[in-house]
Order: sequence, then C-alpha cells, then structure tokens
Amino acid sequence: MRILFSIIINAWILYAITYLLAANPAQWISDWIILGCSPECSYMSIDAWKTYLIGWIIIWIMNVTIRPLLKILSLPLYLIFFSFVGFLVNGIVLWLFDYLVNNVIQMPGISYTIDGTINFIIAVAIFTFLNMFYSLLFSKR
Repeated sequence: MRILFSIIINAWILYAITYLLAANPAQWISDWIILGCSPECSYMSIDAWKTYLIGWIIIWIMNVTIRPLLKILSLPLYLIFFSFVGFLVNGIVLWLFDYLVNNVIQMPGISYTIDGTINFIIAVAIFTFLNMFYSLLFSKR
C-alpha cells in the first residue's frame, strides 16, 4: 500500500512540475516541458496522466536502485557542499528518467522532455523541493 501511495504522490509531483512549467501565452512562456501525447493534449489529459504514472513507476524504481548508489558515491561531496549534492542527485535522477522514457523504453504516446538547460534546473528545483516536502510530511518517526 505504501508503494502505491508513493507512486500516486510522485505522479502528482510530476504533474506539478508540468503544470508549473507549462506554456502560458499570456506571459510569452513557450512549452518548457513537452509531453509525448497528441499535439492537442494538455497536461490534464488521460494520455498525460498515463505519462505521469508510468514515469513515476520508473522514477520509483530508480529511487530504490540508483539513488542509494548515487548517494553513497557522492558522500564525500555531502561533507563539503551539504544539500547542493542532493540537488545534483535529483538532477541525475530526472535526467536518467528523461533518457529512459524517451530513448530506452519508447512506449507509444509516452514521452517527457524538458526543453532547455534553465528549464531543467527549474524542474530539478521543483522536484527537489516537492520531494523534500513529501519526505518530511510522510516520514516515519
């Protein structure tokens, strides 16, 4: 049950990133995140939610397997740079997610692309903040 709850919460985090970085013609913001569904689909469509859920299953698997390894390898850097390394680890996880979804798995109608370096940094910041909030809110004490 905890795994299912985690996947649903993380799908909402992915939705929040897409919502916050979605196109806004009133502010001349173009698409910073490109979903792989049809051109007329929005970040709230069923196809987009399939992308969020499949994406967060992939990110959950990476959080269980790759993230602990990255944290162990970056332990000396934690002592020097403190929480900036956590931001870097989240960036690597988000980049790997982008790579896996678009190049390795290649499911029809499922893709998630963050367009541009600055947009990627903003997405990682949102991802890090929401994951910290989720961890603090639902941690075992």
